[in-house]
Amino acid sequence: MRLLLVDGSYYAYRSFYAMPPLQTSSGRPTNALYGLTIVLRRMLADLRPTHAGWAVDDGLCADRLALCPEYKANRPAVPEALSVQLDQVEELMAALGIPVLRVAGEEADDVMASYTAAARREGEVVLATNDKDLLALVSPRVSIYQSSGKKFHLLGEQEITEKWGVPPAQIPDLLALIGDSVDNIAGIPGVGRVTAARWLRLYGSLESLLREAPRASSARLRRLSGPERERILRNRKMVELRTDLPLPLPLEALAIRPDPAKQAELFRRWEFRKLAKEAEEVAAKARSQSEFFF
Repeated sequence: MRLLLVDGSYYAYRSFYAMPPLQTSSGRPTNALYGLTIVLRRMLADLRPTHAGWAVDDGLCADRLALCPEYKANRPAVPEALSVQLDQVEELMAALGIPVLRVAGEEADDVMASYTAAARREGEVVLATNDKDLLALVSPRVSIYQSSGKKFHLLGEQEITEKWGVPPAQIPDLLALIGDSVDNIAGIPGVGRVTAARWLRLYGSLESLLREAPRASSARLRRLSGPERERILRNRKMVELRTDLPLPLPLEALAIRPDPAKQAELFRRWEFRKLAKEAEEVAAKARSQSEFFF
């Protein structure tokens, strides 16, 4: 098994803002749908997964909100031109053969983490995301997919360690110190990624760092034993991924089963003429092969 898990919110927004304005002859926006079609076809060609899932949010984690009521409160409203397209994304996923994964009241990151925990025992997992929290899942059987121009990169343990200064397992410790502005989690003022990584390498863990902070010769380190300690411990709980959510679909149900005829119908509706023609040709070939065998 090679399971591709796609961070749905990230790629929907990325496609919307990366593509120029597109619309049908009736004026309906389609740029996010077009961008998603292109990027997902690219992923499937690059990675050749046997299974896949499109993970989406179904609310915010109640435990995180209890710890930090301002969690993700900095996120702007969804633009209307994107909102009208999101209603059709699940149709696109069905046509591409990629199941949609959601758990009531839970976030996509935790859904992806829970599937990763289950699937890495069965094979390889690739996470298509730009979310820093999910870097913690990288291991010999788990990698991160990122595209850049016409190239794509699979980030493993070595690449994560080189970029962040700590191994994947310590990314939550690092984020506890520096925070995450994307999720509206405030870090320790004056502590950046380089400094935090150096401290973690020196002391070996966040627990050891906080234990030794009161006796440190550095005034900046000693500050971690004061009121900032509670913020660090809170942040550490905030960024901890949940890996035990109930799976909405069993792993075997994530096998990719594209529907070329449905793709052709959608692409005609959205006026993606070239893509519609390609899908029609694939659908015709599939019908021909089916008739040959029966």
